[in-house]
Amino acid sequence: MKLHTLTAPSIQAALLEARRRFGDDVVLLESVPAQGDQPARITIMVDERQEAERLPFGYAGTSRLARRAGASATTTDTAVLTVERGNGGPPRPSGNRAHLDRRGQLFPAETSAASTSASPVPAHLADQLERLHRRLERLERQLGGALVGASHRWLGHPLAGELLRQGLQPSTVIRLFDRLVAQGFDPEQPDEQLRWALAREMRHQLAPSTPRPLQGPQVVIGPAGAGKTTLLLKLARHAGFFGRRMTAVLVLLPEDADSQPYLSPVELYRRFGLPVQTVATPQEMTAALRRVQGFDQILIDTPSLPLQEAPARRLLLHLRQLLTPVLPLQVLFCLNATCNLEDIPPDWIRRLPLAPDALVLTHLDEVRRVGRLYDWLVALACPVVCVSRGARVPDSLEAFSPVAFIEHLLRL
Repeated sequence: MKLHTLTAPSIQAALLEARRRFGDDVVLLESVPAQGDQPARITIMVDERQEAERLPFGYAGTSRLARRAGASATTTDTAVLTVERGNGGPPRPSGNRAHLDRRGQLFPAETSAASTSASPVPAHLADQLERLHRRLERLERQLGGALVGASHRWLGHPLAGELLRQGLQPSTVIRLFDRLVAQGFDPEQPDEQLRWALAREMRHQLAPSTPRPLQGPQVVIGPAGAGKTTLLLKLARHAGFFGRRMTAVLVLLPEDADSQPYLSPVELYRRFGLPVQTVATPQEMTAALRRVQGFDQILIDTPSLPLQEAPARRLLLHLRQLLTPVLPLQVLFCLNATCNLEDIPPDWIRRLPLAPDALVLTHLDEVRRVGRLYDWLVALACPVVCVSRGARVPDSLEAFSPVAFIEHLLRL
């Protein structure tokens, strides 16, 4: 192991230079921020083997090394690491590429005909691969943010550590505290003052716009397990929402309801005394709207939304065609707050043909790390209209309060 001292305008710049020169596995021993005319200084420990190799920084550098090694391995036939065994003799490299034994070959000198024709990936595997790619990209972004912010002075503050344990990303924590610094705060101030200043900043980022009041027909969309039907029952029975109105429910059916494992919620609505009709075609929608003209409120249930983009778009285009005569219409996206948020990225929601006007969070009482939900809500920038905390109908439904949400996150 060897020790090195590097200087740069900032600690972050010095860390990036260290990783560029010595690789990703450098160990930071000491960091001194820039003061006056003195540049920032870091002391690192480097493994001697990695120092000799001078690994480029990041995954791209590693792949460049592999490509260079592959190019050098294929310049001559004897450089290919292929093992042939004779009559008990020692292994020897083979110069005939047509008869290469593929076992033991590190960098293939040629691509076989079978490998050039890419085999088609089954649809169900393609969806899983797409979700896996999204998760890996998110992990890389988190790792990059953690490496860049490893020496940020605020990340050593107890309040920053608390936010990280709540699930906030390091880049989010750094951005929040940088804004506090711009407002004149510093780490030496009392913890209570920092918490309330941080709460104001987080509240501003969480709810940039106020949701529209729940008026007119409401259609609820969302993936399986989000609790759409339970949410509609609570909305219809809760006195603070539509419990004092005459409410009817329309249940939209998928295009192939007979050939899909679809469980109709009609009997559940009838058990709670709500008039309900099923709609599968535009003609049935026209007839259903005539029958509910005397009701004060219309709530619309929908099939589960697939998490794959192509099936989701097909379903929503079908629903949008059925909902054409329903005006005005407010679209609520129902989200189980305990779900894997990596499978429902905000940009995927924004691309939906039936764009949501507001969010409804269910199972909020079961969330252990509220910070991960905060990051997701800020990225989506869609107002939250109400939240559900439990399964009781209708008592466990309440209007969403950004202030209460942030105070719960910061334990104020």
